[in-house]
Amino acid sequence: MGRRINIRPTTSVYATYRNLSYDPWTAIAEFVDNSTQSYYDNDVALRQTKYWKGLNVEIIYSKDAEYGEMLVIKDNASGMDFADFQRAIVLDSPPKKRSRSEFGMGLKTAACWFGMNWSVETTLLGSREKYYAEIDVDLLRKNRNEEIEVQEELCHPKEHGTTIRIWNLNHKIIGRQIGKTKDKLRGIYRIDLRSNDITISYNGEALSFEEPDRLVEQLPDGNSKMWEQPVNFTVVNDEKSYNVNGFIALRNTASTSNAGFALIRFGRVIVGGYENNYRPEEIFEKPNSFIYQRLFGELNMDDWPVTNTKDAFDWYNGLEDAFIDKLNEVCNDYKKKARDYRKTPVPDVVPDINKVAKQFAQTGVFEDVNTPISSNPKKENKKPVVSDNQMKIASYDDSQNKTISTINENQEDDSRRIEFVSNGVTYKLNLLIQKNDPSKNWLHIKKVINEYIIEWNIRHPFFKQLLRDQDSINTMALLILAFSFAEIESMQTSENGKIEPGDIRIKMNEILKKVMGESNQDGA
Repeated sequence: MGRRINIRPTTSVYATYRNLSYDPWTAIAEFVDNSTQSYYDNDVALRQTKYWKGLNVEIIYSKDAEYGEMLVIKDNASGMDFADFQRAIVLDSPPKKRSRSEFGMGLKTAACWFGMNWSVETTLLGSREKYYAEIDVDLLRKNRNEEIEVQEELCHPKEHGTTIRIWNLNHKIIGRQIGKTKDKLRGIYRIDLRSNDITISYNGEALSFEEPDRLVEQLPDGNSKMWEQPVNFTVVNDEKSYNVNGFIALRNTASTSNAGFALIRFGRVIVGGYENNYRPEEIFEKPNSFIYQRLFGELNMDDWPVTNTKDAFDWYNGLEDAFIDKLNEVCNDYKKKARDYRKTPVPDVVPDINKVAKQFAQTGVFEDVNTPISSNPKKENKKPVVSDNQMKIASYDDSQNKTISTINENQEDDSRRIEFVSNGVTYKLNLLIQKNDPSKNWLHIKKVINEYIIEWNIRHPFFKQLLRDQDSINTMALLILAFSFAEIESMQTSENGKIEPGDIRIKMNEILKKVMGESNQDGA
């Protein structure tokens, strides 16, 4: 007979959990999972108490005079008896049934990831016994002590719930992570937060989930249609069946960050949330597509396997591929509508180059100004530029904050030409307005034969909130031309092709002072 090896993990393994691939919100979610699951398992008994006003899960990140920075998660759920309390602390002690708290590792791993010291205090609903245990991860690693002392004391019969405290932190929640953690948690627990019986707060701020407006289409017959529908389908892989149910919908307001699917298991999001939704390219195409920006939904996948950190599905061996294929079929009509739908036809809005040129000419910055009809190789029958009095601008309301959009994301690139004389030199500028790719540079200037091509990316994120109407477009065009001409003139007057760092800024300042000075006098 061969030798036997004891593979029981020792308490020193607690110290290794600080290296797990958690984020602050996924670690905190382990504690919130325990709190909410305790509520769901005992909601009938909790509701029968006269003083019950709903589940409160408080997340408190603060600085303590004795312990320094500390994380506290406190709930008024059902609490734990001694057997559950022991299971919460001891390694490899999974719960009796599959739930949000599935693997029996979450509390231990998340607490050890956050800090070197942590404690658990709990009282079971209807019991007068309170249990308290404290873990020093460093001591467990050094001494390999396999026993932990549990303190017991009597408490008020109305007291129930669990409090976890973590200090001597390995990972802190500071700076931008504070807002991101709150956003992620409100996304993960959206279903709980929709109820009237669960409150989750972070440092006193009650978290809430903002529901996206669904697209409501006005039909030709006068009726309207809301683009949302329930879905229920099954995915088969390796002779096993996995159910999916929930809804798919289209956003009223397109969003490159907040569209996409939230994949949910036992009522909490596994994949998705704020700016991290599930968007496989086979369904959503590229980020600049309307499908990517409008299609969204929530899909419940209770019987699907997840990783032990519950921030991803364990769906290799073709399971995810089978899921995408089936989901793609379900979304066909919604993909087509997202691709084809436009809230209101938006005209081909471009700068009124005649008006902009006039502003330069009136001040003497440009002389002998001419704005020939622009050509567009994609549009052979391009109409001449019309004056500001003739141009009609249609705009539409496409968001809750009443932002006015003037850019049709499917328009072709366009150009506006301007010829003039400055300091005895003749210049030909071709202002090429790019409208289809937010990823391109905001401005690019190049010389081709005897003219300068100024590529202005009107869809650059910087201009999104600035180009609201014709006046704002003209003002930005004036700024673009002033900057471009300052750079061109600096190149013309430089020695050996070298431009001093301040030249462009100084020249642009002179141009803008002249142009805007004259403009201000006219309006006085």
